[in-house]
Amino acid sequence: MVILWNRWICFVFSGLLFAVLTGCGPLIVKSNPSTFSVPADAAAQLVKQQQSVALNNAYKTETQVGIYSGTRDWQGDLQQYTETAITLLGREMTKKGTDLSPQSAKTITLRVRDVHANPGWVIRSDLVLEAQYGDGTNSTIASENTSPSDAWRAVDGAIMRAVSQLLRDDKFLAYVNRQ
Repeated sequence: MVILWNRWICFVFSGLLFAVLTGCGPLIVKSNPSTFSVPADAAAQLVKQQQSVALNNAYKTETQVGIYSGTRDWQGDLQQYTETAITLLGREMTKKGTDLSPQSAKTITLRVRDVHANPGWVIRSDLVLEAQYGDGTNSTIASENTSPSDAWRAVDGAIMRAVSQLLRDDKFLAYVNRQ
């Protein structure tokens, strides 16, 4: 009986130790470009034309940042968030006949920055999407989104909303629609 009691105590302490060790690290909020699609009308002003554009990520390596500090910190990778924005933007541009080619003379460099997330009744996320165009002009888009379920969807939704706004941005349209 004593041996069973000791085993039970060891089992309980092992489980508690595992729970404490795995629950203490930061929550990594990853992005998935398949979570949302840009609304169908977002690219309505993008001229359908045969052209080539290079979409670049301003972050060359993983860039982990804190997006929430609280009882358990949340972290995100700005390079990954920017790749999600590039994927969403690229989908819409290819629908309009644009060839995405890294060798293109026409370039757009994207950067997602200032990402924040806040839990509450819903999870709110806000961020900034910057687009630097090859002609030296740029656009800065602020976006936010809420999700009743999780931080991933809140961040992905904010990225999707930023890309949707970028597709309607006057500077973006002037650069991309120029022959």
